[in-house]
Amino acid sequence: MFVHGGCHGAWCWSDWQSWFAARGRGSIALDWLSHGSSRRIDEGDWLERPITAVAEDIETAVEVAVAAYGAEPIVVGHSMGGLASLAYASTTARTLAALALLTPVVPRAFAGAPIDIEVDMTQPWGPPPPDVARQMFYSGADDIAAERYFSLLQPESPAAVWQATRWTAEVDVTQVRAPAVVVAAKNDLLVPAESVRALGRALGAHEIVLANAGHGVCIDPGWESLAAEIEAWLVEATR
Repeated sequence: MFVHGGCHGAWCWSDWQSWFAARGRGSIALDWLSHGSSRRIDEGDWLERPITAVAEDIETAVEVAVAAYGAEPIVVGHSMGGLASLAYASTTARTLAALALLTPVVPRAFAGAPIDIEVDMTQPWGPPPPDVARQMFYSGADDIAAERYFSLLQPESPAAVWQATRWTAEVDVTQVRAPAVVVAAKNDLLVPAESVRALGRALGAHEIVLANAGHGVCIDPGWESLAAEIEAWLVEATR
């Protein structure tokens, strides 16, 4: 089960889905409500919808996945989707086979300094201008890829952006029962690598630290090597 981050959609996992399918793993990549091809909710409700509420979307998608594949789900979340996946894993009554958090937004207990991004809580946020979006979301992309990615971005709930930049989420990580892996990126401008590593230690998670990567690890060059490292961990963790 692949969970995208803010301003993104299920599209950012298409290469991962093909890669894992070639290795015998079926998958579903969800679009959060009011993202991509998912149902639109009332705009007022959407403006006030935090990242942690996406745990409800994950449960809906997991129910479909379990019916389709008949196996305990592996939940993989990136950025805001990582926080949503963590919130889901801490509250679900389901048994999860594994949890993978890629440069995840972290709960308050593991946060660094607030990110000083202007957020108008009455208006959708972003997407930011192309050069800023590239620096934030896919700093390793070439010009052609960056142009394509920008065309796929969409505005985000200001409540979600506030939660991600002011680190306001409260998640009881002691309730996460699944084996976990966290991915930190040394050049991440949005989520400090040390914050991700602190979260990983609290989860007792396997840790992957990428020395030359930015925040966009699911679409930047090098994603295949990361997928292979996660797959190797999954084989061991789910024996």
